[in-house]
Amino acid sequence: MKLRLTWVAAALAATTVITAVTGVVATYHEASEELRDVLDDDLESQCRLLARLLAATHDGLPAAELGTLLRATFREDDEDTLWVNVYDTADGGFASNLPHALPLADPQARQLSLRLGSHEWTGYQHREGHLVVQLLRRADRHGEIGADILDDIILPVLAGSAVNLALLAALIGLSLWPLSRLVREIGARSADSLAPLARPTVAAEIAVLRDTLNRMFADVDLVLKRERQFASDVAHELRTPLTTLKIELATANPDAQALKAEVDRLARLVEQLLTLARLEQGRWRDAFTIVDLHALYAPELERYRERMQRAGMVLVSELAPATVRGEATLLQSLLQNLLNNVLQHCPPGTRVLVRLRQEAGHAVLDVSDNGPGLAEPQRQQMGQGFSRFDSRSTGLGIGLAICQRIAQVHGASLEFLANDDGQPGLKIRLGFAS
Repeated sequence: MKLRLTWVAAALAATTVITAVTGVVATYHEASEELRDVLDDDLESQCRLLARLLAATHDGLPAAELGTLLRATFREDDEDTLWVNVYDTADGGFASNLPHALPLADPQARQLSLRLGSHEWTGYQHREGHLVVQLLRRADRHGEIGADILDDIILPVLAGSAVNLALLAALIGLSLWPLSRLVREIGARSADSLAPLARPTVAAEIAVLRDTLNRMFADVDLVLKRERQFASDVAHELRTPLTTLKIELATANPDAQALKAEVDRLARLVEQLLTLARLEQGRWRDAFTIVDLHALYAPELERYRERMQRAGMVLVSELAPATVRGEATLLQSLLQNLLNNVLQHCPPGTRVLVRLRQEAGHAVLDVSDNGPGLAEPQRQQMGQGFSRFDSRSTGLGIGLAICQRIAQVHGASLEFLANDDGQPGLKIRLGFAS
């Protein structure tokens, strides 16, 4: 299920509105109930107090004067008017601030609901001795006060909700607009376009996404370039032995030794390609163990010492105890490729030094020679992977790709350096992580 961000934005906006409306309704309902209770309690207290005051002074106050006092105190001027009735059960006297002739219905009642004119009145009745005092308020007054409260509540809430919605819309716009532009730019590209995205954006998150995509494009472009270079170099490696085989087979009397040598060369090349393919598949780390490099490389160097003697070279080894976590077969293949490079590209009389040492907790392997060596730009290019510098395959070729990949699998670095003493030659250094 795909979820559009616009749907999320609409849901957030709806949630904001619903929450605001629900809050207003709940607040209004609660405030109305609380206000009704407060007004009713206050009305009852006033009724009780008025009854006690009148009971204490009524004997000296005639009914006519009492009516005048009530009309002067509780004026009939607006909707806030209170209706006051005073009944004397002893002599039948009666006084009120509003003109009417309603009799006393029930002297013992506490709550009242009376109708006067076009309005319904509600209130309380209190008896103090022979006096009965009624104090009432218009029933619709509660609704009017509630409407005032609603106006006071709803305006700030609506204003706040409008501000929240505006901020939400701005936030969604700032988030989706540059993202939509970025998506359109990527969609308009051709399948083989890996140029970096250059569209500016003020949103930091979109900038992070753009920069991440650009890094991915650069990595993919680098991988494709390496793959194309690898395919080109493999074709070059295969062309020489295949051409030799073709020429020999075209003669009347093919040279069996030359055919065998080229077939062996093809076999070694195919084996190297298979090794590189297995390295690219990964999963080697699952088979890592602790490898004693001294015990692994010592017998291998003895075998190569004899081969180099036959080639007129001298192999010197200085092996100190050193261990790494890795795969023994791969580490052995790495040394073989480095020494094969010397045999292939260095002339007779070359002196080769293989040094293994432990340096600051790291195993370091140096393979150096005093052969022709390479210039600094060539050494830097070799450090980037599969390299060749002329039509005669001067370089490590597939062997370099294998060495680089083995180093990467083991988390090691492979460097191509000049000799420390400034003499001609090449030093290849493999530095393992701790």
